[in-house]
Amino acid sequence: MKRRVIEHYEFVRKIGAGGSGVVYLANDTLLQRPVVLKLLKRGNLTLEQMRTTQLREARLASAIDHPNVCAIYDVGEARADGEDEAYIVMQYIPGKSLDKVIAAGPASLQLILSCGIQISDGLSAAHNLGIFHRDLKPANVMLTDGGLIKILDFGLARRLNLDQTEFDPSGPTNKRLPPAPGATYTARGGTIAYMAPEQFVTGQSSVQSDIFALGLILYELATGRHPFHRPDAQEFQSIRAIQYAEPPSLREIAPHLPVEFESLVLRCLEKQPSARFASSADVREGLRTIMHNKQLDSIAMPGDVSVGIMSQRRLPLDTPEEEKRATGILSMLAERFRESGNTNAGKPNSIVVLPFINFGSVGAADPTPLYGYALADAIAARLARMPSLVVRPSSSLMAVPTQQLDPLSVGKKLLVQFVLAGNFLRSDKGFDLNWQLLDVPTQSVRAGGSINVASFDLISVQTEICNEVFSTLHGFGDLQTGAETRTGSLTEDISEDYLQARAVLSSFMSRTGSRDDLDHACELFERVTQQDENYAAGWSGLGITHLQYARHGLGGQMHVLEARRAFDKALSLDPGSVESNLYRVYMLLSRGEKESARHGIENLLQTAGNDWNVHLVAGQTLRIDGMYEEALDQFNVSLRLNPANAALIYNNRARVYQYQNQMELALDEIQKGLTLEPKQPLLRISLGYQYMRTGDLSKAIETLENVISDESSLRIVFPTIALCYVQLGDRDKAASFIVDETLSAAEADSEMAYRLATYFALEGDESEALHWLRRAIYLGNENYPWFSKNPTWRKLSGHADFERILEDLKKSYRRNQKNWKRLLSQLRD
Repeated sequence: MKRRVIEHYEFVRKIGAGGSGVVYLANDTLLQRPVVLKLLKRGNLTLEQMRTTQLREARLASAIDHPNVCAIYDVGEARADGEDEAYIVMQYIPGKSLDKVIAAGPASLQLILSCGIQISDGLSAAHNLGIFHRDLKPANVMLTDGGLIKILDFGLARRLNLDQTEFDPSGPTNKRLPPAPGATYTARGGTIAYMAPEQFVTGQSSVQSDIFALGLILYELATGRHPFHRPDAQEFQSIRAIQYAEPPSLREIAPHLPVEFESLVLRCLEKQPSARFASSADVREGLRTIMHNKQLDSIAMPGDVSVGIMSQRRLPLDTPEEEKRATGILSMLAERFRESGNTNAGKPNSIVVLPFINFGSVGAADPTPLYGYALADAIAARLARMPSLVVRPSSSLMAVPTQQLDPLSVGKKLLVQFVLAGNFLRSDKGFDLNWQLLDVPTQSVRAGGSINVASFDLISVQTEICNEVFSTLHGFGDLQTGAETRTGSLTEDISEDYLQARAVLSSFMSRTGSRDDLDHACELFERVTQQDENYAAGWSGLGITHLQYARHGLGGQMHVLEARRAFDKALSLDPGSVESNLYRVYMLLSRGEKESARHGIENLLQTAGNDWNVHLVAGQTLRIDGMYEEALDQFNVSLRLNPANAALIYNNRARVYQYQNQMELALDEIQKGLTLEPKQPLLRISLGYQYMRTGDLSKAIETLENVISDESSLRIVFPTIALCYVQLGDRDKAASFIVDETLSAAEADSEMAYRLATYFALEGDESEALHWLRRAIYLGNENYPWFSKNPTWRKLSGHADFERILEDLKKSYRRNQKNWKRLLSQLRD
């Protein structure tokens, strides 16, 4: 069936209707992005009257450039189905409106404060331009999947003439007029339940009427109920309650709320406008003060690497970077707490293993500082074999000095029920280790012990601690590790080399991206496997290391072959290893063995659904299969399982939004990630790509060249920076980045191969462009929705080979869609 079209907007489906119009999800066929299209209701107005009211106000509202305000892209009139229709095109925002959040019950204080501050920020930006919302209510405030607040419909509430209102705002008794059949109870000020008392008298909106509506939203978020309106009440009863009744005590309904919050909300709900806050900026500062005093801002951040947003509250937030940073931290906080009002520890049987503290002397050549991090990861990997246990990895806390980690505080921040913490001392007399299992909700010690051995043996330490934890949590027996066949122990030298290799590899993957780190890790893992060829974890680590060369543009197919050899060896020794099976999927994709890779992911989702990395890999595979919404779902699950890995998840979500041309949402994700990890190379590369996509080529080049300056071996940057120089017309400079190492790396990485293909397409070399496009597809990148609309490839539109490739890819895409939907529906069942 042919879809309805207005101008270059193709209707997808109806998503809502209200007093001012009917709302549709649509596709902008010009810019290839999802949008919201609102067809405005005329009522008794002529099209000319609408042009001078709604459309003028929409244009005014489009001047509000703020991350917490929904962007208005376009306004206009068009003739469709024989009628003249006025429309407004707005940013599409995936998420849920606050009325749905409220319907789920009282929210946590963290979520309330985060939402309140973001709404206040958006209102302040509008009020500074002299724009009032006039219909602020929970249904007009969206909470995105990433925790960002977006205020909808600025300036779109209808201005009705006095004879069009449904009650008489100027009469001495506010006599209610009979409504027209099917009418929505609105007036000049908006929806009755969210109007301020003075609006029933004057019919006028102001800063203070928006603040009153904000107070109502905060009250509802905190209690799950409206202070004045009841569903079974008559409209005049709601009006009288708003005008004269006092709101029920907040703290009687929700005793856990601080008295300062109740005072702030009650001031917003004062009957006299002059008694309310003078500005929404003042409301924002009040909410920030409460958050700072409760030290809730740092909960959004992994470990203690956070810089609390409230420590900035005396700094000006009117600069774009400060504003983005502040909004990013608040949206992180909202995302963490949007699912439930429960602020206690997370799911039952969730645990984080903290880096073990070194109590010995630390010298420059002493490897023991690395033990703390790698030992924690080794124990976590063994505990992760328990299907009923959600294990948060500790490697993401490497930037934090272990002496500064307060175990119970970290447990609260990471939303876990248990924390495993400990310390060790290595001396001439041997190795001494102490550990404790802490219960976060009860703030108590559940178990603990000491290990004293003459020589450090990693396997023995792992086994003893994990068995004790298992017995404590389950009340019986030892931890059964599945199919791992190895028994025995490791020598001290091998244990040290293995832990050091793991620590250096973790540093490379989570923070530095330095080739020196990767080379060092590879050397150490090879030493481990040479000394003990039956140690499965050593082979698995070696396979992961070789795979990083290919995935980061540091090497080609030779490393993929070495990775396969290592994973085959690891799995022959330990077939049940989640890590080996997981990274083998990456390796299979790098060899073009897509079906085997997808079967591997299917098996892992079914057998290791509590592993955050499994969902991350599933999301990445779905992304390159063009299954964007499903990819976002997997990334969100991964983030819930491991909040400490937020920066990497934000980068992956940004990539999806970039493919969807949702550039505003992509930038928000990148900014959040960079708030956590300012030097993270993949995030900075995504930021450079973002600048390129939005036309700021000079800023893109500056960002990408800074990445290369910090780490010259990151070949994955080269095709993107070459694309920037080609668009500037500097072909010689662009060609200088297409070196042998670039080509070799693209041979092994599907996304790098596609970037390289795009460079050649833009440069005009059709043969090379099609060669690398085929290579990208062979390596598993079957992202048909993006390949088919990428504007850089328009020059090849109509080219027989290109069209044939796209047609074949379309068939694969549909097949992949069918298979993925079958798999994901089975997992839900």
